Amino acid sequence: MHLLPGVLLRRDPAADVAPVVFDVPRSGTWYPCDFRPDAPFQDVHRSVSMHLGELYDVVPQSGATLLYALFPNAYADANRHETDVDPELLADEWQGPGVLAPTVKSKLGIGLIHSLAGDGPLYQRKLAAADIRNRIENYFLPYHDELARIIAAHRAAAGVSYHVSCHSMASIGGRSTLDRGEQRSDFDIGDLNGASCDPEFSELVVSTLRGFGYKVTANFHYAGAECIRRHSDPAAGRHSLQIELNRKLYMNEAEFTKTAGFAEVQTAIVTLAGAIRDYATAKRRA
Repeated sequence: MHLLPGVLLRRDPAADVAPVVFDVPRSGTWYPCDFRPDAPFQDVHRSVSMHLGELYDVVPQSGATLLYALFPNAYADANRHETDVDPELLADEWQGPGVLAPTVKSKLGIGLIHSLAGDGPLYQRKLAAADIRNRIENYFLPYHDELARIIAAHRAAAGVSYHVSCHSMASIGGRSTLDRGEQRSDFDIGDLNGASCDPEFSELVVSTLRGFGYKVTANFHYAGAECIRRHSDPAAGRHSLQIELNRKLYMNEAEFTKTAGFAEVQTAIVTLAGAIRDYATAKRRA
């Protein structure tokens, strides 16, 4: 196990290492001391993909590496690009890194630096550019650098790497989402509409989960974002996809508590991790 306090936790398989990594980038609950939102804590905390670290804690037993972001995504969203910042959030002039390039996610309040929590603003004030740079340089980039290092090591050793980015979604599309008010499937598998991995890899994940009787869609609610865009290159043997898991399957969304469905979902994850291990092992360089 490797720990970078406040930033990340990495768990390595004890034996039979496969060229597979699962990352959980948006479930951290280690709130930095300099994070001082004005919204009620319950609204801030609601953006956390609850319990995913524990759900996926079983994957190292199938030979996969597990990487977990400890900081909350309301502080710095690891599934966004570091330039996806709304200039309206800034109290002073941006000096980099990079030139700000806000996307629709920032306009919806869920860019790299969230501006909404629940039904209201996350902050009643503007943020210093230095504050945002600190979040990028000391939280966001170290997390992605470690994920890149793991993937590169697998690729060097096996000729291929398979990366699964793990997320959860509300059962109904929320105010700041593009599918507002819609009922969601049990799992949605995103591969940037076929651009981030071999379609065979996506189909393996879809068919394995459907085998448990789940309703599984692909690139329907979410096609994937920065975590798979940044770390995928199928032509070079780096395959990434995103799994969105419906929270109603394993938790009470209002109370943030696990339900009896947690064990059932974790059983499915164990089977999925084993299937990915076998697939990745068969694809490794001879």
